[in-house]
Amino acid sequence: MADRAFQVFQRALHPEWFSIRAHERFALGPWEADVRIVEGGHAVVFGSQQVGLTEVLGGPETCLPPEGLLLNSPVRRERTTVLRPGGLMLYQACLEVERVDLAVFRHLCDEMTIASRHGCLVHSFPAVNRMAPRPVSHIRVDRLARGLSIQTFHSFPDDLAILRSQSLFELTDPG
Repeated sequence: MADRAFQVFQRALHPEWFSIRAHERFALGPWEADVRIVEGGHAVVFGSQQVGLTEVLGGPETCLPPEGLLLNSPVRRERTTVLRPGGLMLYQACLEVERVDLAVFRHLCDEMTIASRHGCLVHSFPAVNRMAPRPVSHIRVDRLARGLSIQTFHSFPDDLAILRSQSLFELTDPG
């Protein structure tokens, strides 16, 4: 868990940078977004004709180019971020890490696996050993007229840790 980083880039990142486990494209009016569950976390590429932004939660297996990097934060505790790239977009993110006991961890992972629905991406990764719970990633996506709201859930069985994030990508210019 300590090796995870939360990064934001002021550009789109090509999918070849990631080991993709689930993907869905969303669009409404002037914007479109690619939401991916990737090895170790997620990647969201959001943009319009005027502005693009990529949010990545990843581990050491995801080595990304430094061009356009706006934020690079290790994932250790709660963090809130507000960015306004180019004045054309509002981006807000909040993430938190919670460590829980094994019974609560298993229950939360089971809930997220069962809770898949339209607008959600869910992926259960292979268990590290047969006695350990499987890592689960769950992303809920809500389309808004001028953007996108995303809630993520990632489980890390080795640490009995749950990482949750909420992100808002919103165009401030009709472009």
